[in-house]
Amino acid sequence: LNVIFSVLFVALFSRWEWMPHGGLALANSLATFLEMIALLYIMRNRLKGLEGRKVLIGFGKAVMAAFIMTLILVAWLNQTLNQPVWIIVIGGAAIGAGVYGVMVLALGVEEAKGLLSSTVNYVRRKLE
Repeated sequence: LNVIFSVLFVALFSRWEWMPHGGLALANSLATFLEMIALLYIMRNRLKGLEGRKVLIGFGKAVMAAFIMTLILVAWLNQTLNQPVWIIVIGGAAIGAGVYGVMVLALGVEEAKGLLSSTVNYVRRKLE
């Protein structure tokens, strides 16, 4: 699917005079999304359920965190229009990662809390 989507979207993006590599990104994202849906279906059948409600709630929280991160990054871009590109990129990456991390923790995403706990425990063990 990724190859088929890549050829299709690159041609489509070129015809619309958009950047063709955007078609590659869309192709990869769409193929990966469809693969995820298929794997969730297979796993659900093999494991006799996946606690779908819990997964959906976590997904909703992650989407909300991503939306808030997007708003803040748009504001960052608007404030740094005349800055060198490297400042915009490095600052945006740091701000985006920080905002998303804080938001998933604030929203109580279980995986984020587990990752933070594991990281803190690892650092404590190394410092002892």
